[in-house]
Amino acid sequence: MSRTLVLTALALATTTSLGAAPAAAAVTPSSGRAHRVSPHVMGRHRPRSGGRQQSLNWAGYIRSGHGFTSLHGTWTVPTVKSTHDGYSSTWVGIDGATSGDQYLIQTGTEADVSGGRRTYDAWWEVITPTDEAPETLFPNLAVAPGDSISASVAQSSSGRWTMRLVDNTTGHSASHTASFAGPGDSAEWIQEDTDVNSAISTAPDWGSVQFRRLELDGSGPKLQPAEAVDIVDSHGTREASTGTPTPSGSGFTVTWLATGTKTPAG
Repeated sequence: MSRTLVLTALALATTTSLGAAPAAAAVTPSSGRAHRVSPHVMGRHRPRSGGRQQSLNWAGYIRSGHGFTSLHGTWTVPTVKSTHDGYSSTWVGIDGATSGDQYLIQTGTEADVSGGRRTYDAWWEVITPTDEAPETLFPNLAVAPGDSISASVAQSSSGRWTMRLVDNTTGHSASHTASFAGPGDSAEWIQEDTDVNSAISTAPDWGSVQFRRLELDGSGPKLQPAEAVDIVDSHGTREASTGTPTPSGSGFTVTWLATGTKTPAG
């Protein structure tokens, strides 16, 4: 959480349904954002309060285990309703909850407000002890509020990992393949207050996000209520509430409650 990394949009090794991006070309993010995003690791985790886990920046579900090699989820990009500055991420990933900022691999979408301007982007991220690829935009995958997004992170038989986003609304997709040697100790489906410029953001009003069609290692995860986490800021304001799992255990909804207070990272 203490490291602040410069947001880039490297097209190297990134492919989309629109064709391969130019090798090694630096691409200006579609939103033109100048803010800096730190790794999407879990903020200070708090003990259960009234049966609920709490985090400074994450709402959603976290499955603990070992050796996870793939996960999947689908959601609709939320429409941001507020005008105050705030940054939010919706994503799936592995190892962000258990290894600090040592290991994580994730992909998802952003719904942000900066200077009164609303922006929406698609991104991937990989962190290892020896290699840091901070949140990196997919340069040729434009997403919009209301788009249905399917996201996956999976290890292939060769040992390489692919982060893939599919915009089911437009039919476009993007993926990035990278090396990753994390332990696979946690799997996450998360709605986040993004850590920007060394501080956990206030929460823009994104309404609610429904996660559906969840998979873990090729099967439904059968989520349990005890695996849910809510966002509660450093002043005790409950910013987002995570609902109970669907009857199949393969879906849930996160609901925005309050803007909350910007919190120093670390």
